[in-house]
Amino acid sequence: MPSSYTRIGLQPANTSRVPFFGQLVFALVAIAYPLLSIMGDPNRTPGVLRYLDWMFLVLAVVFLLYILVQNLPLFGTQTYLEITPAYLVHKPGLFIGKQPFAARDLRGLDLEPRQLLLRMQDGTSYSLNLRQVRGKRRRQQLRGMLQEFAQHNKLDFREQTATEL
Repeated sequence: MPSSYTRIGLQPANTSRVPFFGQLVFALVAIAYPLLSIMGDPNRTPGVLRYLDWMFLVLAVVFLLYILVQNLPLFGTQTYLEITPAYLVHKPGLFIGKQPFAARDLRGLDLEPRQLLLRMQDGTSYSLNLRQVRGKRRRQQLRGMLQEFAQHNKLDFREQTATEL
């Protein structure tokens, strides 16, 4: 398998209740409020409350950075499915560790329209969410890479289409 085609970048899972732009607006308002208070009349606000304004401002900036790191690819692709000749590696997010699956531990692969089911030798199975794969071409590329991985490691590969479900 060519090394340039072994990693499929996944879109971040949209599992939060508040969408990205809602969180962004909330963070910007949270930054603007203490800034306006700090830049306002110093005689109006006592010293302890000014300290709290600075603390709130720091926390709001940290929250903004957290939102940006979680939702934008600032440090490259952080959510991906990597296919090597001997392993499948799933990285679900920036602050979540990699999940490696050795081909020798796999019994088969079931590719369904929205998930990849990895059947293990010990009888367990793992389900990987493929809703994060965007685009028809990328899905076809992933399908081809999984078929090639299964053939290379002599694994059972089953595919179900949406019409079969």
